[in-house]
Amino acid sequence: MHSTGLRETKKAATRLALASAVLRLATRDGIDRVTIDTVAAEAGVSVRTFHNYFSGKEDALVFFAAALFDSIVDRIESQPLDESFWSAVRSALVDVATSPDLGKPAEFVTLLRLLDSEPIVAAHSQHVDLIGQIDARVEALFTQRGQDGNELYPHLVLHNAIATTRVALEFWVARAQGDDVNDPDKVRTVLDAALDQVQAGMAQPISRPMISRPKEL
Repeated sequence: MHSTGLRETKKAATRLALASAVLRLATRDGIDRVTIDTVAAEAGVSVRTFHNYFSGKEDALVFFAAALFDSIVDRIESQPLDESFWSAVRSALVDVATSPDLGKPAEFVTLLRLLDSEPIVAAHSQHVDLIGQIDARVEALFTQRGQDGNELYPHLVLHNAIATTRVALEFWVARAQGDDVNDPDKVRTVLDAALDQVQAGMAQPISRPMISRPKEL
């Protein structure tokens, strides 16, 4: 059983490494230029090994998206139950977006754009019902907090927080200079500013100059 556990752990690590390689290359070169050969070389495995795990690069990207969401859910579940759902979701998203071992800001931006705009990636996402899986997990999380998971509120919280995080990351990636773009502290500052604004409401801008002039960080 111990050997089986190690084997499964190694397979899971290989699957994630391959998916991460696809996303890195798509971010650097564009999804159209990514080939299975280059992905296999990037991950240090054979092309055959890639096909043992994924049907293609789009399949790998959707897997990475699902794994990323699992990381977010795990972090939400680790928050105290008496903490507001908004605070739990916010903390989880910021933590994931600033964790270098999960990916870089530009890679997250690329992934979200591809899920929206790349037809084959979107088709794979629909095939596995990624949004449906996310909504089901959100309802379960809210129910764990003694609330009605069928309410609109938890879905508004999660999807608004994700959208805000995406806009903030896109804003930052487009404007940051040099190594600043991947600096976890600076990324966190921008995300906190964006989420503070949503939390305060959109009627008036809050006084957070770093969100309008990120180059000065």
